Amino acid sequence: MQTTSQTGQPPDVATRSRRAAFRAAALHEFLVASFLVLCMSVPSQSHSQVPEGARGTDGTAPAAPSGISHGAAADPSALADQAANPAAPLTQIQIRDILLPNVDESDGATNLLQLQPVVPIGPFKSLPFLQLVKITLQVPSLPAPVNDSGFGDVALFDLVSIKTSWGRWGFGPALVFPTASSEDLGAGKWQAGPAVAAIYTGTKNLTAGAVLQNPISFAGDPGRPDVNELNIAPTLTFNLTKGWFAGLSDFNWTFDWEDGGAATIPLGLQIGKIVRIGRQPVNISVEAGRTVVRPDGTPDPGWILGFEFSPIFNWHVGPGQKIRLRGRQHDSQ
Repeated sequence: MQTTSQTGQPPDVATRSRRAAFRAAALHEFLVASFLVLCMSVPSQSHSQVPEGARGTDGTAPAAPSGISHGAAADPSALADQAANPAAPLTQIQIRDILLPNVDESDGATNLLQLQPVVPIGPFKSLPFLQLVKITLQVPSLPAPVNDSGFGDVALFDLVSIKTSWGRWGFGPALVFPTASSEDLGAGKWQAGPAVAAIYTGTKNLTAGAVLQNPISFAGDPGRPDVNELNIAPTLTFNLTKGWFAGLSDFNWTFDWEDGGAATIPLGLQIGKIVRIGRQPVNISVEAGRTVVRPDGTPDPGWILGFEFSPIFNWHVGPGQKIRLRGRQHDSQ
């Protein structure tokens, strides 16, 4: 889809109206997500629905913990199940660092630092579905000959997450905002498109599926290339004992429709553990892999290394259930 004129001539009135509507929707989602991220630092008094299995013999709910760090130690294996499911209602701040130490035709390492708050919302009476809002803030560092670092584009998706007998599936919008601090660090385009997810959890200790996003540029710098790219975040994780987990690396697979669907597919392995630092549950993992498919004529990125440090919180917007971290975990919404 292409709405920005490549000839430099002004668009017609209908195109301008569509562009304004897209900008308004994107700005709304961005402001909502920013507000949620700010709220995460404030102690929450939001209500939580207690799963049936967690009720006492008299039918009343036990006292809710004031935070995940209070009370008995969390079941690390059950929490690892939740952390492995990108569609589960788990509040966390994912801090990821992706390092490419030796890319061909470059002098030095390429690095991408990502801060990704994930916040579950609802369900509400007016919208009886759980939503997951995830915002991605990026700080890329590129070696010579580019030799640049700074802020990258901001990405956001708002996923409606629906529980089924076999796991979860979801859908929603995927948005990208041209916030990069320099031309080399971003696409320079406003982007919007669909996001879908399907996560299978029907086999004990196995989580498998993917989250797909396909943002498409509709406005921005007319001198920059259009963007229409499918991004797939795969999930294949085996839950081991005592909070340990292992599986496929979650490096994104991309298919560039502006280049005939040219694919970039990295594959690798990941291992991690749910640990407790003081009274704070944290998901820590490392991963490594190589790119097995890449477009012709592009440099070999060599080894790809990933590190993740993700604090997990008992926080939820609205009346929906918070993920309880005392004893066995539940996921009833």
